[in-house]
Amino acid sequence: IKALADQVTVYEKTRVIRVKGHTVYTNRGTVTARHIIFATHYPFVNVPGFFFTRLHQDRSYCLGLSGAAPLDGMYYSVDRNGLSLRWNEDTLLLGGGSHRTGKNRAGGEYERLAKAAKQLYPDCSITARWSAQDCMSHDGIPFIGSYCVFRPYWHVATGFKKWGMTSSMLSAMIIRDRICGLPNPYEELFRPQRFLLRASAKSLAVDLLESTAGLAKGAFHLPLRSRPLPKGHGGIVRIGFKRYACYRDDAGRLHRISARCPHLGCQLEWNGAEKTWDCPCHGSRFDCDGNLIDNPAQTGCSCSRQTAE
Repeated sequence: IKALADQVTVYEKTRVIRVKGHTVYTNRGTVTARHIIFATHYPFVNVPGFFFTRLHQDRSYCLGLSGAAPLDGMYYSVDRNGLSLRWNEDTLLLGGGSHRTGKNRAGGEYERLAKAAKQLYPDCSITARWSAQDCMSHDGIPFIGSYCVFRPYWHVATGFKKWGMTSSMLSAMIIRDRICGLPNPYEELFRPQRFLLRASAKSLAVDLLESTAGLAKGAFHLPLRSRPLPKGHGGIVRIGFKRYACYRDDAGRLHRISARCPHLGCQLEWNGAEKTWDCPCHGSRFDCDGNLIDNPAQTGCSCSRQTAE
């Protein structure tokens, strides 16, 4: 990328707010281009494209281990709740604990990975831990190509399903050929406008059900608990006649934000492993004070407040 910077203009620390036609609107001005590529992980422009109806996001977790035996190559378990192993310099990377974003109220993923690490490598020690989020398409194949038939100059790459290193290279090849007017043997397979009902009916139904349930929770005031939250826990609670996403920290302070995701209004869910508020519909994430962590939401949650209640 650095080598390419001598030939093009790179704008760093510039956040895109919206895109209209050939113009990109940012927090520092506008940029006009013949072609626009949405390489934003999750496409944040809802209409046209409607990718929010065909994508959901998954979270997974990883530990860095020292003192483990070196491995040659990468290993990935085919089991439903399996592990992945990869060696990097002097550290073993142990991954697992995948779940749909917004479906982890109990938490404990890091603890389960640590238990597995001790079983496999009793003398190892944990040197780092982190998590990642990946877009999952309705049929398991990335969306690479035209953002929408009505915007032939918009291009998109998303839905990599945790295979970012290979899919990003493939995306560069396909979109390069589209812009240059060249044929590409993979273009049709990854075309975003495909709709393979037979291959994807089940996952598409699950995505629609999750979105419908999240929107229903965000639109209607269902009976909610009003009892106090214990320290270190979060939950959707009723305060007066309104409901909030609340987290009580270890000092007893109550962090209160809106319970609705600003993206499309789904109700947020507590992520106990990372102490964040996650959207089960489309994967937006926020910290306990409502600050935005992951898209497709473009803004943080309102009503941020700390009290000693």
